[in-house]
Amino acid sequence: MRAIESDHHGYFIRTPRMPTRADLGRAGATLATFVLAVCVTIAAAAATAAPSPSPSAERAQQHAQPAQTSAPAPAQRTVPPASVSIDPSHKAARPEPPAPPEKPAPPGKGVAGARTPTPQPINWEKLTQEAAVLLSRYIRIDTTNPPGNELSAARMLREKFLADGIPATVWEPAPGRGVVAARLRGIGKDTKAIVLLSHMDVVPADPKQWRVPPFSGEVKDGEIWGRGAIDDKGPSVIELMAMLAIKRSGILLNRDILFVATGDEEEGGRNGAGWFVEHQKKIYADAGYLLNEGGGITLSPGGHRFYAVSIAEKTPMWIRLTAQGQAGHAAVPPDATALTHLVAALERLIAYRPPIRIINPVSDYFRAIAKLDGGPHEFNNLVLSLRKHAWRRDFLANARYNAMVRDTIAPTVLGASDKTNVISATAWAEVDCRLLPGEDPAGFLDKIQRVINDDTIKVDVLLNFPAVSSPRRSILMNAIDSVAWRDNRTTVVPTMIAGFTDSHYFRAQHVISYGFIPIELTAAQERTVHGVNERIEVKQLGDGIRRMVELLRFVGGS
Repeated sequence: MRAIESDHHGYFIRTPRMPTRADLGRAGATLATFVLAVCVTIAAAAATAAPSPSPSAERAQQHAQPAQTSAPAPAQRTVPPASVSIDPSHKAARPEPPAPPEKPAPPGKGVAGARTPTPQPINWEKLTQEAAVLLSRYIRIDTTNPPGNELSAARMLREKFLADGIPATVWEPAPGRGVVAARLRGIGKDTKAIVLLSHMDVVPADPKQWRVPPFSGEVKDGEIWGRGAIDDKGPSVIELMAMLAIKRSGILLNRDILFVATGDEEEGGRNGAGWFVEHQKKIYADAGYLLNEGGGITLSPGGHRFYAVSIAEKTPMWIRLTAQGQAGHAAVPPDATALTHLVAALERLIAYRPPIRIINPVSDYFRAIAKLDGGPHEFNNLVLSLRKHAWRRDFLANARYNAMVRDTIAPTVLGASDKTNVISATAWAEVDCRLLPGEDPAGFLDKIQRVINDDTIKVDVLLNFPAVSSPRRSILMNAIDSVAWRDNRTTVVPTMIAGFTDSHYFRAQHVISYGFIPIELTAAQERTVHGVNERIEVKQLGDGIRRMVELLRFVGGS
């Protein structure tokens, strides 16, 4: 190293000398500063050129995070921010597909075969106890319809989802009425979502007839008691807790799960599922499949266990008959009054027997039961067997069988004077008619008027809609088959139910919809639905959640 120094002549000359420790320190600092500047420049350039993390990676990271990282939203919020929208078209939350449309991804694989996080084991006992507490709380919210008042229940369900980081939204179709939806996103953008549907409203319950208060949600002898325990708050909790279990454990599905709980189902659904289908089309635009009430795990007449899945439903034709007549004092009655006209009309309706008609789902159902039970052989060809008078009489004596092969007529509500000594000028009755799929509603109404044969009686339709069925084979039915096979190789039997559910609103939108909740009920428990002492076993609640998770994993390719 050479330094510049001055001699005695004033000239500058270069003379060598050894570097001091201070010289070395200054040189080192200068070099370090230079290296740091170069590193910063390279890092900045790399950050500018580097791609953002893929949506699929973000999705895997979201599922791998602990469940309690998201705090509940304020109770008054009815629409979540756009970043957690349940709209399927929302781009920010849409991952890349792991495989071609409708083809399940291999277990443990994500996009392009990349290894995804291994799902964490589920503590089923803890999950079951959490579900029991939730159902008990849910039952305590009185949603008797009318009037329904489901809004509080909808908000409670929304907060349960938000607490686990699953976006959820509540709507109020009419004052006090509620609808809630929540979406758990999968890792496939081209596969169709599956809807888990339930309803929050319940039918009335008379506390005087119950062994426990019907809205107490009491847990007694291993059962959760209360109106809605089976119809339909229990199934709603099973669907909700299955989604939470999937989210918490980090299970990745190749399709979204859309939870929808509506109101007003017990009165026809116009302020519930009907409103949702008409006004929130974007929310379910990607839906291809739906599970709802209407089926479950049951026993055949011979005691053999099977999975009953409803693919068709009878449709309601609710009518009101109104008779007019002379009002007056009951001490001096005329020969005919509004009420006597109405009673005569009802007598003719009750005596009328609609013709028998066997539709394919019903024929297939009885054939499957004959195979399970080893008979009776008449079930193998129902059309031919019903031509035998004696066998037909015995078969139709079973109210459930009778309802499966013909339209039915049941007077349910009567009204006239509210005083014993007053003859009312008006008398009316409401009649619940149920029509088989394929029945012409207008033609049926004409037949009713001919049977009544009284021009003074006015007939008004209160509720009716077309009957729509779903195909018996689909990806969803395959998943139910897989769950049943693992469950002691149980048989799946597609069928038609005599009642109706909100599924028809979605079937009309071309969503394949099945009635099946994976719980096992005894005949005695089924009779409590719309009856007294409705309840569900805590064990069945937990088993239902476990089977639902398994079903969703099959249909989601996990």
